[in-house]
Amino acid sequence: AGGSKDEKVSCTMDFGEHNLILVAGNSTSEDFAPAANDHAFVYAVDLEGNWQWGKFFYNVSFAISTISGCTVDARGNVVFLGMGNQVPVIIVIVIIDASNVILIFF
Repeated sequence: AGGSKDEKVSCTMDFGEHNLILVAGNSTSEDFAPAANDHAFVYAVDLEGNWQWGKFFYNVSFAISTISGCTVDARGNVVFLGMGNQVPVIIVIVIIDASNVILIFF
């Protein structure tokens, strides 16, 4: 993922209907968050490899440390499964178009 330390990709999805490839996982790089501890990331590139958007998940009070799985729900939204403070977390990403997304956390 291009960080200065370790990035572990646990999920890669071809989301061709939006001309995107989504990549998610875990990082210990300060490039993704202002600390060098575990935090999750998701980013999207188009089918030509051009950067579209990216998100890291780190917060002092509730860190999402990793994304370990992904699927597409019945509505076509991307669903990521992860861990935050040792509790399971579900992140739903509603893709409006290649550069506009809505994040929903459960």
